[in-house]
Amino acid sequence: MKFKAVTILTILFSLALLAGCGGEEPKKKKKKKPKTEQTKAKPAEKQTAPDPTSGMSAENIAKAKELVSSTDEDAVEAVDGKKSYKKFCSVCHGFKGDMAINGAKDLTKTKTNLEERVAQIYFGKGLMTPFKGVMKDEEIISVAKYVATLRK
Repeated sequence: MKFKAVTILTILFSLALLAGCGGEEPKKKKKKKPKTEQTKAKPAEKQTAPDPTSGMSAENIAKAKELVSSTDEDAVEAVDGKKSYKKFCSVCHGFKGDMAINGAKDLTKTKTNLEERVAQIYFGKGLMTPFKGVMKDEEIISVAKYVATLRK
């Protein structure tokens, strides 16, 4: 008799819990984000304007160009870009660059130049983590150079 009462109470409690927690909330529509000043290219910036497919601001690309030109080439060559890529990037991009999960781009199809790739790694883009402060500048440039080898 005790066993039946406990069983019945457990079942009733479970049903009450399901009734209280059950059901889905209606899906909310995503609002389109307005374009910010950072993504709009100004007429005076046409020389440093980003590739439209990269989505990087001219300011970030200019910073990346400065970074590439001011970084010691020997220090960049001393870093194993492939090893750093596998450590930081392969989770979303895959070892061959073509996994493209979690919003990551297929790197085998990228047409960005070195400065654009450095800017994307340095500042991040979309859901991509900015690696400024996570990797050294030499390491970022080395990874950006390695990404070019993944193109098909």
